[in-house]
Amino acid sequence: MLEDDGRVRKLSSHGVRWRGRDYLGAWMAGQAGLSVRIRHMPHHDHEVEVCDRAGRHLGTAHLADAGTRQQLDELRRTRTVRARRLREEVKKAEALRRQRFAPATAPTPAQRLGAITVAEADQELAAASDSDMAALALPDLIPPAPPPDDWITPASLRSATREEKR
Repeated sequence: MLEDDGRVRKLSSHGVRWRGRDYLGAWMAGQAGLSVRIRHMPHHDHEVEVCDRAGRHLGTAHLADAGTRQQLDELRRTRTVRARRLREEVKKAEALRRQRFAPATAPTPAQRLGAITVAEADQELAAASDSDMAALALPDLIPPAPPPDDWITPASLRSATREEKR
């Protein structure tokens, strides 16, 4: 049941590093520099099993800087509140997005209902434009460098890249 990513790691004075976290075990004392492999159970990132290169089990290593039970409980409560708030926001947005039409007793073009003032429309559009992260990204802030001379570029780009290099 243990997964192995196949990478060889080195033990250090901080233990072994996996997924941006340090894992320590009491058996690691004096073992710095040893090449090891990590094996873990999926979704159980609180501890890992450490093996040598040949696959022989050396010991268990636990997360070095694990959060306290109180921190985990507070984090869970905060995430629950945020999820509830986002669900409510989606529900309100869905209600605003829904279009209503006037009743018709004869075949006529559909007439949309829902009056809104210019100020209300401007306010909602301004709020929507502020939250569009793609528009705020500034992709042209740092232009990309021209490709190296040994690269083969399409004919449509050759003249543009040659001028930039001069």
